[in-house]
Amino acid sequence: MPSSINTYVIILAAGKATRLKPLSDVIPKPLIKINGIPIISRIIHTFKEAGFINFIILVGYKQQAIKTELLKIQDIELKFVEQTNQLGMADGLLLCLNQFNEKKQLLFNFFVTAADVVFSKQKINQMFSLYKNANADIILGLMKSNDKKIASRHGNVKISKDSELIRDSDIKHGLKIVDIVEKPKENQILSEYYSLPFYIFNQKIISYLEKVDFSLRGEKEMQDSIKASIQKGDIVRGINIIDHDITIENIGSYHITFIEDIIKMDKRFRYIEIDKKF
Repeated sequence: MPSSINTYVIILAAGKATRLKPLSDVIPKPLIKINGIPIISRIIHTFKEAGFINFIILVGYKQQAIKTELLKIQDIELKFVEQTNQLGMADGLLLCLNQFNEKKQLLFNFFVTAADVVFSKQKINQMFSLYKNANADIILGLMKSNDKKIASRHGNVKISKDSELIRDSDIKHGLKIVDIVEKPKENQILSEYYSLPFYIFNQKIISYLEKVDFSLRGEKEMQDSIKASIQKGDIVRGINIIDHDITIENIGSYHITFIEDIIKMDKRFRYIEIDKKF
């Protein structure tokens, strides 16, 4: 499914990745190699294969190294936006979207992804298909887990009672999201579905991002803007983009937080790319 000129891919790559020290003192997380290829380059090449060529990269920490690497990639449209103060994902996304605020006569769509998750072109296009089919304002990339330890790292969502859970990967229906909470405590868990840092938004999100306040941990959280959208009555859907249940042991294969996760993700891609050769 080729993208139209009004669909952008925003990659949030400004963070210092303090939980990856001392490695991140030398190399920014987006440039960590997974089976020989920097993870952010993998993200861009996968979106390019899926038909999306317009990229906005949020940079900050060690930004020149990231720019140098990405400027090697051909046949894409590339823009860099700087986040000088690390104030959270919602703040970073708003910086990227400010350039569209005065173009309200046009409709833009935005994939938004952290720089430490990579999914296949098939999963990318499943999300985009649901976005179009459901006429949604927001699509959340979801994973399913019964491991309560997962809650300490991810946003947890509440599913509408009229959603059929068997359709959690259906590109026509997905799951209707009626609430979201960031990193809930065990007694606050809303369902077995968790939001990955992988989204699709339209321009409505700008007004919600502008109103996000600082959380208790001193950041402007993406989940707060999504919650505001839900409360306003916007169409928010989720789709399960990982084909098996996630545990605290295997989440690192999909989302890098700690040093050991790099090894897990590298192993995942080595298996995938060996399979492709045969």
